[in-house]
Amino acid sequence: MHYSIFRRIRDIFFLYILIFLVKIAFDRTVTYIEMHSQSIIHELDRSFIDQVYTAQRQLHILQEHPLYMDAHAITMAEIGSELTMIEEKYKKNSLGLAFLGPIGSTAIVTKEEELQKKLLLSINDLGEILNSIHNKQERFSPAQTIENGLDSNKQLLQTLGNV
Repeated sequence: MHYSIFRRIRDIFFLYILIFLVKIAFDRTVTYIEMHSQSIIHELDRSFIDQVYTAQRQLHILQEHPLYMDAHAITMAEIGSELTMIEEKYKKNSLGLAFLGPIGSTAIVTKEEELQKKLLLSINDLGEILNSIHNKQERFSPAQTIENGLDSNKQLLQTLGNV
């Protein structure tokens, strides 16, 4: 049987690709299970969790800035604790909601809407701090959506190094 070196290299290459794809699938499965370990009742919306994480990263960037970390430390700590509370409440549901059927589903939807409002308020609080740093003359106008608030905060944070 004639087995060339190129076939061996090809087989090894395909083996590495297979291992890589299996690793990606395994990592995604583990992440999914970890996210849903406290929330078996309903599937969590990954975009909302990403928005919470983005807000936490933006807050962390501001907290690490040497010029502003002391001036707004108390407000930033309050925003940080609020974001942590939002994340925990979103990921964890009462197991009793599963037995309530439509009432439980309604309670979950209501809870998610309430948490979205709280997230928007926290993002606007962070935006107000950033606006006070950059535009001392202009009045802060709160964002109407979470995405708009995150985008405006991102733009203000990008110019933070230029201030």
